[in-house]
Amino acid sequence: MDYRSTLRLPKTAFPMKANLPGQEPQWLEKWAKDNVYQVQRQERAHERKFVLHDGPPYANGDIHTGTALNKILKDMINRYWSLAGFDVAYVPGWDTHGLPIEMRALKKLGVSQHQIDPLALRKECAEVARHYIHVMTEEFQRLGVMGDWEHPYITMSPEYEGAELEIFASMVEKGLIYRDLRPVYWCPHCETALAEGEIEYHNHKSDAIYVAFPVKDGKGILPDNTRAVIWTTTPWTIPANVAISLHPDLLYVVLETEQDGRVLVAQDLTDRLIALMDWNVLGKYGPWSGRELEGIVTQHPYLHHDVPLILGEHVTSESGTGLVHTAPGHGMEDFEVGKAYQLPIVQPLNDQGRFVEGTPLVEGLFYQDANAVVIDRLREEGHLVKHEPLNHQYAYCWRCKNPVIFRATKQWFLSIDRLRDSLKEATYPVKWDPDWGGERMRQMVENRQDWCLSRQRVWGVPIPAFYCEECHSAILEPSLIRHVARIIAQEGSDAWWEHPAQYFLPEDYQCPYCGSHELTQEHDVFDVWMDSGSSQAAVLAGHANLTWPADVVLEGNDQYRGWFNSLLTTAVAAKDEAPYRMVLTHGMVLDKSGQEMHKSLGNTIDPLDIVNQYGADILRLWVASSEYRNDVRISDEILRQLSESYRKIRNTFRFLLGNLADYEPTTAPRTLEDPLNRWMVHVINEWMGEARVAYESYTFHQVVHGLVRLVTTELSSFYLDVIKDRLYTLAVDNPLRQETVHVLKYIADVLVRVISPILVFTSDEVYQYLPKGPDAPVSVHLLRWPEPWAIGYGSDEKARMSRLLAYREVILKALEGLRANKTIGNSLEAMVHLTVPATDPALTDDDQRLLTEMVMVAHIDAVQGSELACHAERTSWPRCERCWRYTPDVGHHADYPDLCERCYDVLKESL
Repeated sequence: MDYRSTLRLPKTAFPMKANLPGQEPQWLEKWAKDNVYQVQRQERAHERKFVLHDGPPYANGDIHTGTALNKILKDMINRYWSLAGFDVAYVPGWDTHGLPIEMRALKKLGVSQHQIDPLALRKECAEVARHYIHVMTEEFQRLGVMGDWEHPYITMSPEYEGAELEIFASMVEKGLIYRDLRPVYWCPHCETALAEGEIEYHNHKSDAIYVAFPVKDGKGILPDNTRAVIWTTTPWTIPANVAISLHPDLLYVVLETEQDGRVLVAQDLTDRLIALMDWNVLGKYGPWSGRELEGIVTQHPYLHHDVPLILGEHVTSESGTGLVHTAPGHGMEDFEVGKAYQLPIVQPLNDQGRFVEGTPLVEGLFYQDANAVVIDRLREEGHLVKHEPLNHQYAYCWRCKNPVIFRATKQWFLSIDRLRDSLKEATYPVKWDPDWGGERMRQMVENRQDWCLSRQRVWGVPIPAFYCEECHSAILEPSLIRHVARIIAQEGSDAWWEHPAQYFLPEDYQCPYCGSHELTQEHDVFDVWMDSGSSQAAVLAGHANLTWPADVVLEGNDQYRGWFNSLLTTAVAAKDEAPYRMVLTHGMVLDKSGQEMHKSLGNTIDPLDIVNQYGADILRLWVASSEYRNDVRISDEILRQLSESYRKIRNTFRFLLGNLADYEPTTAPRTLEDPLNRWMVHVINEWMGEARVAYESYTFHQVVHGLVRLVTTELSSFYLDVIKDRLYTLAVDNPLRQETVHVLKYIADVLVRVISPILVFTSDEVYQYLPKGPDAPVSVHLLRWPEPWAIGYGSDEKARMSRLLAYREVILKALEGLRANKTIGNSLEAMVHLTVPATDPALTDDDQRLLTEMVMVAHIDAVQGSELACHAERTSWPRCERCWRYTPDVGHHADYPDLCERCYDVLKESL
């Protein structure tokens, strides 16, 4: 007889194949229709708030794997705290000003910035930004990222721009803002000043030259015909040289050389220089300290003007010659020492990096092209001691990827010097993860120069300064800035280009220095880091659903010098404290071989390609399983492995759902009696606790690893396999079966909630198939963290199960031997003879029955002995054709001779 129809086999419509790429968009539509995010906010409106402040990505292109990593991490954090019962408002942001968008707009129009009206360019930039806000919003939502996507913060919105200017007014009020001629990073290709946060360092090949400056007046100290030798890797700055710097305490000597005559160099460097130049030294003069040589006059090697020897603490004897070529127009240290000596600031380059009209020898040349010309002239003059190539790290523009220069120009600055101590102090109450982040930030602050706020571009928030046409004074007043801020907050920053200065000035306003009414406005714009850094006030402090400071900010580890820094600076300048309680960072995304991803290398992976092939839940599983505080790798192989883990998780849910077809909440047991069920609930409770700790420490890989271990080891390979017998063969009203079904429902309830921050689509799909009441929420994402089933699992029970599980391992090894030699096909055919150590408690009859079920064998005989041992053999008992167990009570009933006693009773009751 075929007994299959008498079994209670799993039954569910939950599909085995996920088809995530096809199904996930339907879930997005359902969540939008059900207003899941809004309902979630309403239900938690009176709960404690949790605020993750979003660092705004640039709205200038499609998302990439790095931005996907970032947004998914943020989403998992937000979803966990919502699951934990907090009121979580996530306001995504967009950085919409600056070079990336302006360059894209110019490329689209096919013009340069000099060929288009500024207002027309700004309008095109705004269109570019709006387009990519729409594109990236859809892409982030496709990843399952939850948030207030209909009301993001946008740095080009009038209200945001107005708030940014209010912050600037506070900075001016505190005396933190000044305008000065100072060397700044300058990109000749982008034609603008850059801040430190906009600089990248790449390997670069430079022309390193050693140049001899003839001594014109040795002050009776240096011998006649001496030449002071400098070293530089920027020959193009030689036209701007006005001095040579020496360290006051270093010792200097004049070497008499056969090849280059008398040369002045640092004593500590003589051995290296003699070897490098292959000098034949005929004699030596000195030594003298740098202090003794101060004031000696040399002559420029081809321009022939006087070049004094001056003193500077920045000079070292680590490289070069110990004498430093000093051009105050092209270096910060040169500028500072030049200022102390009141030297002229020679800066002969225009905005495009070309030498201005009237510059001897190199007029009109691009600065890089001038290198060869200068070197040739030095060689002709007989003052080029050595020329060699040098590979080293050099500053590049973060946007156009071209080398930058130092160039003295008049710019607006925020004084970091005045804030430095306060900035460092503000970092101490912040929790930094990784914990070295705090020290890294303090080091950044310690080494940071004054912040160059001004950019010579069009697309940005204007610096609200005015200039008097009569006395040429710069006017920057807090009251004026706030007046402008109110106008900008209403009309937007385009108004600055649409109207003359008088539109933004109070009636009858006069220059405070000369009384003139003739004023013009500044047309430099703010550094974009000022834009995004102002979000702590414009968004955190200005949004009704958010709070200041943020609970956490999360960005890539390159943002210590970027957004984290600008947020901190604007907040400390205004409020004297950090705008975040915690700073969490992630690493960069690498390919399978550990290389950073770059389009030029052809090793990038589009996250939407991953989504279309595997599904967003697989991409989210990759994020969650990565130890993201370090750099993380991604490849097809990694994604395939994760797909296999996902398959195991999904199959586990399918098994659970299939065995809940006849679940009845009214049959819930008052207490759990079965030791295996009690152990399983205990395991689930422990895992749930571990998962909660992992979520709250943002170590999502521990959640995933624990889940995969639970699914594969404790559930699929053990508990779920063992209980199939009771689920399939016992009567539906059997107390043990009913208890087991309720345990399965508890497992499913816990799993579906705990994984919901990670597998957002799959968890809601499972939730729809779970048995639930008519008043249940429409989505798993409206549930709260599950309450553990308090069963009072004691230490004696733990010890008992630990022993039995240890015995189980030994028995399974013995069974493997029987399978290997074909003695048995499966474990049900085996008879086990177990010896337990005399030091362990003797196995009771209940222990033996439980252990027999745990290893799924016919029978276990147990005795005590000196050590744990096991012998297994094939049983001679007959097999029940319904439950497939081998048991001696098969055949006791003539009407069902092939059934065991248990199956016979079940069948008779059902007839």
